[in-house]
Amino acid sequence: MLRMTIYAISLIVITLPAWAVSEARLLNQSASGKTVVFNLGGLDGIRSGDYAVVVKQIHSPETRDLRLVPVAKARNIKMTTDSSVWILYKVYDQDLLVPGDKFLVLSESHVLSGRKTPTLGRITVVNDKKKFIEQRNDAVTDDMHRLSKLGHKYEQMEHAHDSHIISDTDADLIDLEVWNENFGSMYRSSLYKSANKEEFRRQLRLATFEKLITAYLQKVNDPDFNYDTFYEKQRKTEFANEFVANGKYDNEYNKFLRKESAKSSADAKLYRTILEKGESWSEDYSDEELKQVLSQVSVLQEKDRRVKVISKPSRFALTFEYGLNLTDAQTSSDPLYQRDSRHSKELDFEIVPFLKHETLERFTLDGTFRLNYTAFEAGGFNADLNEYSLSLGTNWYPIYAPYVVESPIVYLGTYIRSGFASANAPTPDEKANYTVISFPGFRAGFKYYMRNRVGIRIQASMETIKIERYEASKLGSVLPDRASLAEAKFGVGLAYAF
Repeated sequence: MLRMTIYAISLIVITLPAWAVSEARLLNQSASGKTVVFNLGGLDGIRSGDYAVVVKQIHSPETRDLRLVPVAKARNIKMTTDSSVWILYKVYDQDLLVPGDKFLVLSESHVLSGRKTPTLGRITVVNDKKKFIEQRNDAVTDDMHRLSKLGHKYEQMEHAHDSHIISDTDADLIDLEVWNENFGSMYRSSLYKSANKEEFRRQLRLATFEKLITAYLQKVNDPDFNYDTFYEKQRKTEFANEFVANGKYDNEYNKFLRKESAKSSADAKLYRTILEKGESWSEDYSDEELKQVLSQVSVLQEKDRRVKVISKPSRFALTFEYGLNLTDAQTSSDPLYQRDSRHSKELDFEIVPFLKHETLERFTLDGTFRLNYTAFEAGGFNADLNEYSLSLGTNWYPIYAPYVVESPIVYLGTYIRSGFASANAPTPDEKANYTVISFPGFRAGFKYYMRNRVGIRIQASMETIKIERYEASKLGSVLPDRASLAEAKFGVGLAYAF
């Protein structure tokens, strides 16, 4: 039991730096703003002389905006068990240093914890001044071409693999010396001496530390970054808990992604070259080559357009439509009155409930408010019918998504309608009020949006309007108690997507 207790205490002491929390509160600040005190100390994994980057969170991780910003670069000059004093040798934004606020103090010892100390070698190159440049280059590349000094005289049939240097050290420091002669004796004279190993190692460590901090801030501030996806990539594999599911080992999917990325880069280069040359870009192509290039450019333009559309899809659309009735329910037996202007005004609001879903985004919901001015036959006389109603419906877009720009968008839809109407028969001088219902109605339409999201809509619809009277101006009115009116309509509207 005693042995297990000692082991547990030892394990806690050993792993304590790994548990160090980098979040800290700014306790105090000097009048100059260059010296600060944080509530981080030796128990939090801070070491004397540590370098650090002080970072402040300005938005939550769920916000698609800048989340973390660097405030200052700092170095620790004094430390206790629960606090530390830091010199800010580079301040990015003094206004963010507010005493009492929370910050992330990303220290060198914490970020680089567990990294191997680089092994350095030292090479001294001694030669005469005539061969000095060649010898220096050979030393830098570890004389990697020593077996192919005459390689320029031979043709390379196949490229087996890239040339690379194999060394027992992570880096070599090179000192340069030349031979000098004095009274017939040769002696070495120093021409250039590299930095001290420890100083170079320190500079290399700090450079690595800053690269990691920069990469971390770039990743977290990416609008598409979220911690759920990040942690999912660190999930262990099912067959071996030692490896993460998204490790560095290669697979066919990663190869496919690299191939697509390289293809996209080549396509973009071709597209950019064509744009830069202007109208004369095709003069170097034969007819057959020009035909292939034009086909490729068309594909590139479509890809570019789709990328721009998908990157910012519109969920809502508002349309104002003016419609004309294609059917006429009036009778010619009434010589005294006939309504000539039969039209409607409609305000339509449409929403895409499942945005960016490959299948479900093709279905939308919409609601409309309509003022409809039409006429119908009642007891051998013509009567005006002024309707105001609401409708609810759904649309299906079989070819393009409803938010696509600069492409013809075709849709089919169905809806139900409910509202009220007032009827007036001028010849017998009678009036009546009706309830209106239509179920179902059918429509087909066409939309076209420009890049500024403003567009036009053309729509044809057909429905049967059922009216039922609830109020009349006189008993025994010629206006019917109920009626069914078949109505076909053609409308043109101005639309805006957002």
